[in-house]
Amino acid sequence: MDCHFGLCLMTFTGTACARPAQKESAEPVQNPPVREPCRPQKTEGPVGLVWDWQAPGEKTSTLAKEKKLPGINVLSPSWFVIRDTEGNIEVKNASPDYAPQAHASGYKVWALITNGFDPERTHGLLDNPAGRRNAVEGILALAKQYQLDGINLDFENIQAADSDRLTDFVGEIAGPLQQGGYTVSIDVTVPSDNGNWSRCYDRKALAEKVDYVMLMAYDEHSRLSPKAGSVASLPWVEQGIRNSPEGSAGGKTGVGDASVLRDWKEETASQRPDPVHGRGPEADCGKGLVPAWHSEEAQYYFEYPGTGGLLHRVWQEEARSLA
Repeated sequence: MDCHFGLCLMTFTGTACARPAQKESAEPVQNPPVREPCRPQKTEGPVGLVWDWQAPGEKTSTLAKEKKLPGINVLSPSWFVIRDTEGNIEVKNASPDYAPQAHASGYKVWALITNGFDPERTHGLLDNPAGRRNAVEGILALAKQYQLDGINLDFENIQAADSDRLTDFVGEIAGPLQQGGYTVSIDVTVPSDNGNWSRCYDRKALAEKVDYVMLMAYDEHSRLSPKAGSVASLPWVEQGIRNSPEGSAGGKTGVGDASVLRDWKEETASQRPDPVHGRGPEADCGKGLVPAWHSEEAQYYFEYPGTGGLLHRVWQEEARSLA
């Protein structure tokens, strides 16, 4: 997931945890009833989820402490990585205060867990039943420890031959979590011929295992692209949605948009992008330029000359393009 900020919009319904009612009485209560812990809560109506991504150098995720984002009611802090074939999980700067702070602001918390995007290590894990069981137990323990409401699985760069094993593993994770009241979602790429980045997903089968499938509708032109271009132009996103079968399994698909943009430096032989944060149309990386709206891509665009005669080109993601 090569983005600083991701937005995924989807819908589901659920019920909040109900506390047992107490009868009013003038008599002092000598032995108050024991209350069961509140189960993870689901959100009524539309869901707006944002990945609370930790940029290099950041010690912790921060959105739970900031002013509530309009239209967002689920935060997904990027805390967990399955770090070996034995299913052990590395925890990166997770905070026990995060979920209580988020809940107080009206958010639910679906923490993100990745496979480290390592195909060889992931193959070893998927081929190790004991490691898979250990990972499942670890994820469930972390969900309880950090008072989560759900988990977002971000498993990427997996060998296409491991597709069935990946589906089975996701089912092994989702079962105990869903029984515990947690919401389980998984991120998948736009369908393509790329084995490790697309054909590794049996999208219909995965949709039957989890509560929601999040289509990562971006990286039309990734940071490794030999050609400068938009991260996610509107025609490309629409085609990706049409080609995706996730919704056939009960309409569970969410569409993920990344408000990262890339500052492309056009050289003779190649283009090299630098990722920068998306901002409003008046912003232009401090160059004093005014971006122009391109209706075909449904994005703002600007360019400027750089050092050494290099031309910088930027397709900008911001509120209008996301809308």
